[in-house]
Amino acid sequence: MSLFHPRRRLMAIAMLGAVPGWAWAVDLPRVSTATLLQFDAVFIPALFLTGNAGKTVDGPARALAATKRLGGQWTSLKVAMTAAVPDQKVWPKALQAVQDHLHEADALVAQGQWTQAHEALEHVRQLLFEARRSLGIDYALDEFTAYHAVMETLANATSVQRPAIEVDFAKARAIWRHIEVMEFDAAAYGLSPARARQLAQARADESDALSALSQALHAGSDTDVLKAAAAIKPPFVRAYVVFGAPL
Repeated sequence: MSLFHPRRRLMAIAMLGAVPGWAWAVDLPRVSTATLLQFDAVFIPALFLTGNAGKTVDGPARALAATKRLGGQWTSLKVAMTAAVPDQKVWPKALQAVQDHLHEADALVAQGQWTQAHEALEHVRQLLFEARRSLGIDYALDEFTAYHAVMETLANATSVQRPAIEVDFAKARAIWRHIEVMEFDAAAYGLSPARARQLAQARADESDALSALSQALHAGSDTDVLKAAAAIKPPFVRAYVVFGAPL
């Protein structure tokens, strides 16, 4: 998968010449999908489990294990991620901010402050999303992050303001259309057969949930709309977490 914005990649090749067997120019190191996925493989479980630590008996232990694994791999991951992106300002600065938030999350986990730890990890996801977008890097999981923001607004609504919720729905639907047509090679994304099936089913379920919300907005009561809006979150979560490595 090519991760550089097409225009940037073509400009670089035109100016510096392409190397046989290499996707772009000689002085631009290839941005490895695998490198970015290696981070998300340990980051996503920590993000998800800190957000759910208080919901099950074994939740705190699982969240602690996930954050410990993330912290234990961060040093090597930071080296790989620094080398992966050819930028000497935005990317290293973003990674340092990521490290600060990871340390913050570790301290909060040690105190059992799961909600605050989850929020610190949400900052990590947003930082990397914004840095990659500013550099023109097209990373598939960033589409999930973009969708998450507007999905949360819809799913967490407690009252219905029709014009506003219709605008948010239109944004969510537009982003999800991109995710609907994405191809995820199981080997490239480290997906077991079971996880590949989960991703396919969750994407289909999310599309159905958005259709149900559309119908509620056109012909349902406010109660119908709120119920349908809340229902778009679970399938999205099931789709996103498949990219996290099992503990």
